[in-house]
Amino acid sequence: MKVKAVIFDMDGVILDTERVYNGAWDRFAIEYDFDRDMIRKMVLDCTGTKEEYTIRRVTETIGNIISYEDSIAVVRRYFAEEVSKNGLPKKACVDEVLSELKECGAAVGLASSTKEKIVRREMDETGLTGYFDVILGGDNVKAGKPAPDIFLTCAGLMKCRPEDCFVIEDSYNGIRAAKNAGMHPIMVPDQMPPNEEMKSLAEAVLDDLQQVRGYLEDAWKRL
Repeated sequence: MKVKAVIFDMDGVILDTERVYNGAWDRFAIEYDFDRDMIRKMVLDCTGTKEEYTIRRVTETIGNIISYEDSIAVVRRYFAEEVSKNGLPKKACVDEVLSELKECGAAVGLASSTKEKIVRREMDETGLTGYFDVILGGDNVKAGKPAPDIFLTCAGLMKCRPEDCFVIEDSYNGIRAAKNAGMHPIMVPDQMPPNEEMKSLAEAVLDDLQQVRGYLEDAWKRL
């Protein structure tokens, strides 16, 4: 493998947390008698965005009935209950992919819209921190995805050119951000299926990290 640099998103790519969050929001919708489809659309709209957008979107949807802080507190409690019982779920093959990238000397970054302290805590809890040369959260940059800032900052800290970086993302805004950064976007869909825009922006749409592993092994031949 001769890939120079790979930048991963966290939720939905490294960790299978989007599923847990969706379950927590479903419980919230049932408890507070909200339309579940409306809540699910709101959650999808917030996927891959910074906290500022999430606050605005959640407030628009449910702010007249329950405050943003109260709703997030409830959802985080449900999330914590699930994680306490079953741990933070990792995506299949994540350890193997990250280990092989490190062994071959590739620079490996993590660039998430989640706040850095949460990203680092979750990477510590799952034993994945040591695989990454750079870890960034959404609070490290001014403009969130789909702006390219977080990916460009990550590449700069890894001392890699944008055109030498692959980005593994599951969200629409993540793929847009990677493309805007002049990188090689690879979409691994999680909660959001690839639409025509994503198919046109992504260099590849792959089913899982096992396919990413094979794709990266051959990628240097195509560059």
